[in-house]
Amino acid sequence: MRGQNKNALFSGLFFFMVLFSLFVMRPFRSAVAAQIGTADLTFFLFLVVLVMLFANFIYSAVLSRIKESRLVLYIYGFFILNLVVFAYLNFYYESNYALGATFYVWYNIFNFFVVSIFWAKTVNCFDRAEGNKFFGIISAFGSAGAFIGSRTVSAYLTDAPVMAITLSLAALMLAIFFSSKLKSTNITKIEKKDISIDLVDQINQVKNNTLVQKLLTYAFIWTCCSTALYFFSLEIINKYTNDIVEQRAIFADADSLVTPITFFSQILITRFLLESRFFGLRFVLGIYGVFFIIAYLMMAGHFADFLFTGTGVLLFLIISALMRPFEYAINKPARETVYTTLKKSEKYRSTVFIDTFINRFGDASGGLLFNILLTLGLALAVAPLAILPLALILSGFGVNISKSVKEVKS
Repeated sequence: MRGQNKNALFSGLFFFMVLFSLFVMRPFRSAVAAQIGTADLTFFLFLVVLVMLFANFIYSAVLSRIKESRLVLYIYGFFILNLVVFAYLNFYYESNYALGATFYVWYNIFNFFVVSIFWAKTVNCFDRAEGNKFFGIISAFGSAGAFIGSRTVSAYLTDAPVMAITLSLAALMLAIFFSSKLKSTNITKIEKKDISIDLVDQINQVKNNTLVQKLLTYAFIWTCCSTALYFFSLEIINKYTNDIVEQRAIFADADSLVTPITFFSQILITRFLLESRFFGLRFVLGIYGVFFIIAYLMMAGHFADFLFTGTGVLLFLIISALMRPFEYAINKPARETVYTTLKKSEKYRSTVFIDTFINRFGDASGGLLFNILLTLGLALAVAPLAILPLALILSGFGVNISKSVKEVKS
């Protein structure tokens, strides 16, 4: 147990640095998305999907050819080099549209890879019972890093992207250090395979495991719902202001609001819900769709001039405070406890495939869904209502996954 407590501590510090690195740059990414606009953003999301698919193939090939203990060093080291390049380019070409669009695509890949690699490393250090016990606390460390990162931007860096990138780079270096202190409880090796097999191995793992298939579908649906909701939020932000520095401040304020709620939820609620016989995994995975329904109804009410008619920014902050803490504090740790039941190779391959490519594909599909609904002539007050059935399907898949986990356990 003492070893697991040390694992939990180092995992927490590892996650603190990862999310600090992400959130100190997140407002800049979000402001770029607002500047691009919802009409063109779907193109960039599908571009992310294509790049992510290629990156997954490279990742799968690299995974079989390096020691597991060096995985974080190599992957994070690659992104550190990327950050050096972005710092240089932003110093000379800060307002360049092409650079901003490139950064948006890159950040989405960077975001999901560093987080999924963190969780792939972490879930291999705990079993399911330990995951229920520790993952909420570990996630709380991440929320603390996210809060400090977002507050740093809000207070000092809304007009200093190079300094934000430099801080992100330093945090990633510390993340590598703390990751090296983790001790795996699973001593089996990741099987080395021929390069031609590596390129399709992640897909084969999905085909051969029904639980992975359900997790994949669940991830696709929730990211689709989440991105469509995000597009409605961008419409609100762009209606309020087109000034990029002011937009950065709004997104930083949202992050600063979300992270304390997430933090205290992780400390006080996550473990209780996951270990509870009354609530448990079934409740956590199943209730997600209900939260999306509430958020979409609120959006529809706003665009129909029933809710928050003065300014939609307050609604954006409220929905952020509802959806994102549930995702980061409750649903994400629940999904990771499901991942602990998988084989080691699946933890490093199929789960990363889900958390990167599938999530990005869900993002692009959510953006496409948003634009299709508007192209069909649906008003902003009606379009959110058309997505409600998808949210119901999400809840159904969540309940089904919990049943499958019980079958695996038994």
